[in-house]
Amino acid sequence: MVKRKGFTFIEIALFLAVTAALFIGIALGMQNSIFRQRYNDAVQNFFEFMRSVYSKVSNPQSSGEGNSNTAIYGKLIVFGEKYDMAGNLINELDGRPIFMYDVVGDAVGSKEMGTGNVLELLKALNANVVRKTVNSTGTVVGVELASPEKYEMRWQTELQNVDWSLFTGSILVVRHPRAGTINTFIMKDEVISVNYEARQANDAYKTGGTYSAIDNLLKQYLVKTNDPKFGIEEVNFCISPYGPGESGTTPRTNIRLLENARNASSVELIETDGGDNVCF
Repeated sequence: MVKRKGFTFIEIALFLAVTAALFIGIALGMQNSIFRQRYNDAVQNFFEFMRSVYSKVSNPQSSGEGNSNTAIYGKLIVFGEKYDMAGNLINELDGRPIFMYDVVGDAVGSKEMGTGNVLELLKALNANVVRKTVNSTGTVVGVELASPEKYEMRWQTELQNVDWSLFTGSILVVRHPRAGTINTFIMKDEVISVNYEARQANDAYKTGGTYSAIDNLLKQYLVKTNDPKFGIEEVNFCISPYGPGESGTTPRTNIRLLENARNASSVELIETDGGDNVCF
């Protein structure tokens, strides 16, 4: 009688262990690949978003008000607002969206302007990021945000400073009313609470009251015009592959807004392995 030889328990256990190890390795490799693809997608999307701002300012669409007395002069981008456009408090652990608004004002031909820098000229044109709404008698009854847009970082990535803290601040990109040149003004770590102010103003006007703060939203930039460095500093956005409040060892990608930015080419993507990356 022929004695058949089978596999021993140890051989079976070794086979299963090797198979499991290979499976885990393949699964982790696929997971890391998906993670990297999603991160790269988030980086590229934010890069294109920042570049698109300059294209929109250079080639503005209609202000939507149906008359030639109003013009769009630029965009205000706010990072770190605590309230959304409905007036609800945003949970920072869920990630802070980025809000962008049109800068609208009187058309150049509709009134006389004095001389001065671009911000002073825009002030003379009553530029702001809200439009006041009036009734049939011309009484102001509320306000509305000027073409508000919300941008959210993809795949739970977070926009950070070099020191890993949440990036907050405001960037104003405007077109000179006469020359047509693009100017960029930056207030790092200073958040203009547009959504909150607009909500408060709207509620006040609806009840027959007034709210002066809304008239000063855009003009906050004027207080810094005496600073020789105002508007020409560079900004380094560090994109973390981890969600809000998380940190790790994976290098962050650096997207840089160059000094005195004037067009889309002023937004640069610095590779994680590049020697110029300040986001390690």
